Amino acid sequence: MTARTPLKYDGSGNLQEMTSAEITEWVTQTAYQYATAPSAVLTVVSSSGANMTGMDDTRLSAGSASTSDGNESGGSSSADFVAEGSTQEPQTVTVSYDKINLAYTIPTFTADTNSKAFPVYQDNTGGTIQAMTAQDLVDTFCKPAIDLLVSGTESDTTGGTYTVTTSSTSATGYSQVSSGAVFFADTRADTSAYSSGGIPETLDQPTTVTNYYLHQRSAVDTNPSTNLLYIDGDNNLREYAEGSGVDIEAILKNAIQYVAAGGGSNSNSHKILYTFASSGGSTRGSSVVDTRLNGSGNYQTRQVGNSYRSQEFPNGSPATITTRNLRITKG
Repeated sequence: MTARTPLKYDGSGNLQEMTSAEITEWVTQTAYQYATAPSAVLTVVSSSGANMTGMDDTRLSAGSASTSDGNESGGSSSADFVAEGSTQEPQTVTVSYDKINLAYTIPTFTADTNSKAFPVYQDNTGGTIQAMTAQDLVDTFCKPAIDLLVSGTESDTTGGTYTVTTSSTSATGYSQVSSGAVFFADTRADTSAYSSGGIPETLDQPTTVTNYYLHQRSAVDTNPSTNLLYIDGDNNLREYAEGSGVDIEAILKNAIQYVAAGGGSNSNSHKILYTFASSGGSTRGSSVVDTRLNGSGNYQTRQVGNSYRSQEFPNGSPATITTRNLRITKG
């Protein structure tokens, strides 16, 4: 890693190295530039989301109804019904969700025109003033900015990244992804929908417990207190500033987009990665939970004339089956 210390003009027109705080201001500005146009983008799709692991929602359904003609006992009694031990147990219904799509856009890295397109620093060995290389630019600004973006605490410096909520309404500082589409729903059997009077009951009668939504952190601009310097066409030092003809913000935006999307050797393990998992990286937002009733079956019977019907309905208490989080990391 070759992080450089950029030069600046002080208030008297003298060259000075930037302080660590001033460099941090430009790192934060680089993170903001990413937030305005992320290159690692999550969307909610109808199915077949790419580059993200799918998740399963599970619930119980009723077992198939059993019917007897009542001849077994020679009279009407409980023995005329198919016994609980012979009826089908409640079954597990699995609904697979793969509605999150992760797409990367890798721009062409800004050309290093005449090897002086990027900010300058003073070489510690010979004391010469020279422009950063592309790798210097990445190491000085982009990699620390990505460290901010993937941090565990959501803040103004995590703009352009994503979080999970259980509300379609965006919190302050966030916006909906894909118009507030649901990407996962935790469902359970609706036990109130089953009754002995309905045997044979519809097997799968679910109710939605929780819907999950994706939101994106909004970009918050910053204003560094100092200007970076570059070498112009006449080999003079100039500030990147309004009217200079050279846009340092565009250069930083291009560079961090390139690195965050895993472009070339400059990325060097700082590609932004998202996954739904139980460990690894920094968690973002609410846990995505699949729950299911844990009962062994509610055996019920119904007689309709000489038709003796029995069926097992879902029952029990809600139990957590899997818990996953949206996680962000670099790699």
